[in-house]
Amino acid sequence: MTAIPARARDANPWRSTPVRVLKVLFLIGLLIFIPPLIDNPYITRIFISAVMLGVMAAIFDLMIGYAGLINFGYAGFLAVGAYTSALGTFHFQVSPWAGLLTGGLATALIGLATGVISLRLRGLYVALLTFFVGESIRFALSNSPEFTRGMLGLSVRPLPELLGFDFSRGNILAYYYLLLLLGGAIMLLLTWLVRSRFGLAFEAIREDQLATQSLGLNTTKYKLYNFTIASFLAGVMGAFYASYLGILSPSPEEFGVYRTVEILTITYVGGRGTLWGSIFAAFLLIGLQEYFRGLGPWRLVIYGSLLIFVMLFARRGLAGFKKYLW
Repeated sequence: MTAIPARARDANPWRSTPVRVLKVLFLIGLLIFIPPLIDNPYITRIFISAVMLGVMAAIFDLMIGYAGLINFGYAGFLAVGAYTSALGTFHFQVSPWAGLLTGGLATALIGLATGVISLRLRGLYVALLTFFVGESIRFALSNSPEFTRGMLGLSVRPLPELLGFDFSRGNILAYYYLLLLLGGAIMLLLTWLVRSRFGLAFEAIREDQLATQSLGLNTTKYKLYNFTIASFLAGVMGAFYASYLGILSPSPEEFGVYRTVEILTITYVGGRGTLWGSIFAAFLLIGLQEYFRGLGPWRLVIYGSLLIFVMLFARRGLAGFKKYLW
């Protein structure tokens, strides 16, 4: 088979930079204008859920898709960010805006401590240890009602007004646009990170850790960087989730296995090691979730079946169908 010359490949208009920019602007335009044009709170909440879970899945993808790190306690790390922000406001009158940062920092510390313990292990052992950490966090929150209110539910103050924007509970469009700004910043940071020398190191570790070590790279240090950065970003998203939701409960559906499986499925369906594929997969799966809402816990079976299908027959996920979608 004759190879296509490089110049001919570059001449393809669908691969050129201006067309890529136009495609990105088109998608951003859809995200910005569809909710206010439809003017339906139910649709806006679906968009918020899809974007929020898509960004959470992209952060998860930084760990599993680029460095091969399996964090089965991911929902527990989201809980750390959510509860740090909410408890700081509830007990110490810390501004919810500052809570976005404190939630991220607290989760980064938990991630750093977990990484120091677990990242010298490999494969299933890392997965089990992170699962135990995540569940320990959830049980600690559940069994401390005098401080966290446990299963009674912790009320979270809404974000105060900023630059003339009202963030009261009824104004969900303000939360949606804040999420777009926050999620866009996180996605750009992740994109820069995976294209830097850190990203190259992460991918080398994922492909062959022993060979990477033989080249003189400190694999434990880079895995710790990856885990801590991902934990910080997960904490920020958890803090936003707390402000948006308004009440927190350490239930399995919110911060347990159910949430981790949901995010894991979005990551794999979007395409592991793609970052942006998670956003598209989130809209697909949240749409299915709303359609099958009456099935209750059986939705987890649908997620599991879809995950098995992707792992067996479409390992690139939605990212593998990108050329056909365009």
